[in-house]
Amino acid sequence: MDIVGNVKEIADLAKKYNDIEFYRKIVHLEGEVMELTRAKREAEQRVEELQRQLTLKAKMNFKQPFYYQEGDTVPFCPRCFEIDTRASHLVFVFENSEDVRWDCHACKQTFMVSKGQRQRHQITPEW
Repeated sequence: MDIVGNVKEIADLAKKYNDIEFYRKIVHLEGEVMELTRAKREAEQRVEELQRQLTLKAKMNFKQPFYYQEGDTVPFCPRCFEIDTRASHLVFVFENSEDVRWDCHACKQTFMVSKGQRQRHQITPEW
């Protein structure tokens, strides 16, 4: 039986013996136990989220102006990664003689990268 179940069982026993003050204290204790259980669950979820973010950060490499993961030639949105710690692939939109355009569908940012910038910073993907 879990702690909440134990507290409820004790509350039922206190009720049976008709000790109102004891019953009130048990009910108060039950509320505190439920609050602690909720807080523990929230803390566990936060730890999981932080672990996910750390794992993602370890996988990401910055090659100006974008982030990449090893073996993936499609860039990730720098805004999404730096602000939200979210890996959102950019979508190639077009290329002209001077620029390449990438869009992020998650945050709606548009990135225009000059081909000269690409050569200066040695961005790996082939456009």
